[in-house]
Amino acid sequence: MDVRMHYLRLLRASFRRNPGTLPAHRAIGLTLADWVLFREYWDESDSMEALAFRIGVTREELASFIRSRLGGRFLTLRKRLRVHDAGELLVHAPGMTLAEIVRTVGFQDKSDFRKAFVEEKGMSPRSWRECRGNRLRYWIRRILGQDRNHCP
Repeated sequence: MDVRMHYLRLLRASFRRNPGTLPAHRAIGLTLADWVLFREYWDESDSMEALAFRIGVTREELASFIRSRLGGRFLTLRKRLRVHDAGELLVHAPGMTLAEIVRTVGFQDKSDFRKAFVEEKGMSPRSWRECRGNRLRYWIRRILGQDRNHCP
């Protein structure tokens, strides 16, 4: 499932007009949904403090909301979204270099990106592009025994 859609579904419940929903939670949910929908997490200068300020809540309130509604930390959420989008770009934008993709999705350098990508996807960005981008070439290399990487 698309990571962005997963988070948007989780957030949708927080801005419904339920009797127990706090106005602050509604504001946080709506702002985070926009943040995810419009890929505002690509901004390199994006921080939890800036997002909390924009919503009008404290950093602690935002962190608590993210932990309770999305099941994690802000930095983990942002990293997962960036890695997911990078994976899509690796496949659907074959003309983009890895350095361009890294800059586009908001990572500071290639080594941090590569580490996050391998941690999240279980393979290198290059293997991801080869596995997802050109399935025929992958299977030919696999049959001939030339592929050392595992493609799920």
